[in-house]
Amino acid sequence: MKLRNLIILALVVMVIGAYIMLFERHRPTLDEVEAQAEKLLQDFDRDDVTGIVVVRDSSRLRLEKVGEDWHLREPLDFPADSSVVSTTLGSLAGLEADRRLPATEVDAAEFGLNQPSATVILSTAGGSDVTLTVGDELPLGSKRALRLAGADEIVIVAGRFMSDLGRDVDDWRSREVVDIAADQVAAIDIGAGGDNIRAVRLGDDWKLLQPLEDVADRDHLQALVGDLDAMRIEEFLDGEVDLAELGLEAPAYEVLVVRGDGDEPFHLALGITRETEGEIEVACRRGDGEYFWASDRVTTRLSKAPVLWRSKKVAPFETWDVEGLVLTRGESAVDLDQPDGIWQFADGAEADLTAVQERLRKLSDLEATDYDLMAPPTAELGRAEIEMEADDDSTVPRILTFTFFAPLAEGGRAAVRVSGRETVMGVELSAVEAILDDLEGLRPDPIEEIADVLE
Repeated sequence: MKLRNLIILALVVMVIGAYIMLFERHRPTLDEVEAQAEKLLQDFDRDDVTGIVVVRDSSRLRLEKVGEDWHLREPLDFPADSSVVSTTLGSLAGLEADRRLPATEVDAAEFGLNQPSATVILSTAGGSDVTLTVGDELPLGSKRALRLAGADEIVIVAGRFMSDLGRDVDDWRSREVVDIAADQVAAIDIGAGGDNIRAVRLGDDWKLLQPLEDVADRDHLQALVGDLDAMRIEEFLDGEVDLAELGLEAPAYEVLVVRGDGDEPFHLALGITRETEGEIEVACRRGDGEYFWASDRVTTRLSKAPVLWRSKKVAPFETWDVEGLVLTRGESAVDLDQPDGIWQFADGAEADLTAVQERLRKLSDLEATDYDLMAPPTAELGRAEIEMEADDDSTVPRILTFTFFAPLAEGGRAAVRVSGRETVMGVELSAVEAILDDLEGLRPDPIEEIADVLE
């Protein structure tokens, strides 16, 4: 075969291969085409549905999609369970015809379509409605007859979808108390009797505004938001409720969560608790008038004394954000930074990475045992200064300075002042000594270095 013919044949093969890759492999198989042809709702996209009406006997249920969420509108106004709605729409989208009967050749009354078991109306974003009429259950096989408005046929389908349409109203209601994550919160207000706690989120950190101004306990507040998000409604309380009986006339706790995205704030009042099958539930009022019993995930955390909502950590920071460290003890001092991720002394000598990280960890973990102490009259024990990596979103000062003071009496606690906090705090003397002692120990042991080279 001539070279020219070989080249032409190779090009033809390449073109055919490209066509198959780009077009043919994306075409549905024959089985897929046949299955699609049997779908009752052709070209139906459940994501386009914006409204659902289900009429059964004398009951009427209506749901409306608002943004990405579903809401019940009839017979009551309440957030809907989006997963239940999605499952129901999936059941309807998956309906396949077992038989198709021309409407002119059969009596609709024989299939229960003159007085239907259910009528479903699906509204779409394009403004059109899809209406399904559901007949009685047929003998042998639990089949149902359906009629699609505008179609000239009656379709027989498997009746499993009716378990979705036949749900009680409560089964359509969302059991979530609130759907929110800590990074979506801008502020939290908590009322506990006559006490009030107010905290605002600043980046990854929290600031306490009431009952005093200080750094807030970030872990406690984030855990509170997580507990609120994990609460589930166990029993809906509709109609008239006795607020005094539920402890909601004067709630034990009230929580107001301000969202960072500008959406409506979330307000929850908590009343009495009860034990049901070994689980503790709390009476709740959400917003202005939604009452229910919910799993109690928060009252223990809310019962924390207001002054204890301040951070126990002397200065919460992440060690991996530190790029400079200065430690001073009397006449001894070390100045370290880490260009290219390697900790070095000011003279260029390499520092012991593990030892430096351990000092930073001890600084980060340093906890206050006391707050609001008198200005220390004792001698200064030493200082620690850390330089944080530049971050416009961080609320931690770029330079954090810890100034440590000797205990007032032998065996007592040391005192510390830290930039960014007004209070003078008490800390364990042993923790301070672990940070400031043996500064030369931050240099690698030359004997160990030689041993490492020899190995």
